[in-house]
Amino acid sequence: MSKNTSLPLWAWGSIVLLLVCLSRISIDIYLPSLPAMADALHASDAQLQLTLSLFMAGSAASMLACGPLADRYGRRPVLLAGTGIYVLASIVCTVTSDVHVLIAARVLQAFGGCSGTIIGRVMVRDRFDPATQARMLGRISMVMGLSPILAPLAGSVLDAAFGWRAVFGVLCLLGGLSLGLIAAYLPETRPVDTAPQAHTLALYRRLLGDAYFLRYALAIGCVYCTYFPFIAESSVLLQRGMQLSPGAYALVFALTVSGYIAGSSLFRALGPRLGAEHMLGVAVLINVAGAASLLLAGSLAPQHVASLVAPMLLVMVSVGMAIPACQLAVLQPYGAQAGSASGLFFFVQMAITAACGALLAAITDGSEKPLLWVTAAASGAFAAVWLLTKSRASVTAATLT
Repeated sequence: MSKNTSLPLWAWGSIVLLLVCLSRISIDIYLPSLPAMADALHASDAQLQLTLSLFMAGSAASMLACGPLADRYGRRPVLLAGTGIYVLASIVCTVTSDVHVLIAARVLQAFGGCSGTIIGRVMVRDRFDPATQARMLGRISMVMGLSPILAPLAGSVLDAAFGWRAVFGVLCLLGGLSLGLIAAYLPETRPVDTAPQAHTLALYRRLLGDAYFLRYALAIGCVYCTYFPFIAESSVLLQRGMQLSPGAYALVFALTVSGYIAGSSLFRALGPRLGAEHMLGVAVLINVAGAASLLLAGSLAPQHVASLVAPMLLVMVSVGMAIPACQLAVLQPYGAQAGSASGLFFFVQMAITAACGALLAAITDGSEKPLLWVTAAASGAFAAVWLLTKSRASVTAATLT
């Protein structure tokens, strides 16, 4: 039972913002520490990259499970359980000296932490009118875009001052704070007349056979994989290969990711007028140009920071445009199934990303080549999805409206 059902709007917004962003912060904050962690744990760089790619796998599983569980058992108990798992896994990450235990703990950390990413947004929809929802979710999206810029900077400062374990210590504190705020202040928001969703697996099968749904689920997965290789490989490439300090790496990473904010701003400005499908087409063109430039510059001028950062800025602009375009388009036809469609949609994205991360971990060799070629392949797949599924998806959409 909630201890407070009348929180002011600013308090609601602050708590939900922390819950939704916790998983994203857990990805970005430890990136500058990856080389130091590999040395301290006597592990390979590829093993440390698994702590990132398998984090995506844990996130994917959480996205598939948490929505139906929250519908059946309530938002609050699932959120409490998930955040509790996150805290325990973060403690293990902080104290372990075994890379295999760290990898397993990261999977659990993702599974628990991602419950807030999903249920936080659901609670906003349960609790507030559409206008207030739009304001709160817009603020959440803005902070999610800032996390890849600010979190690595904070992580580099913590690593320099106290070592890499302090980074996970801070995640423990953030998780503990989240757990306390949920227990003390967040009420159950599930509508009292909501019946549990029946036949969830049947609904998922239907969605996976829907050309319209698959078009945007595959597109967002592919476009995210044009950015993920930079997340996974850049720490080692820029710090070991190009001798950047953790602080300098964090600044370069922040500069690169700022392209995402630029792309998101373009979508907010032009999307309402041009439409999601048109913006997605523009994003495909920019993405292919950026990936081709990355492949060319990285091949001609290896071991140069600019040969990675300048093309990746272009890629990130396209990612910032494509992700909200896919999110806007995919939920329009599904009405009452929007919640389940949303969970499956993000599951597909994370599952594709986890597969991309596993491929990178398998072929990484300390050079730029895995980043260059996997990014190029993902960009080609993104363009192929956009070109090859357009006519079938249009027919499906017409039958759904």
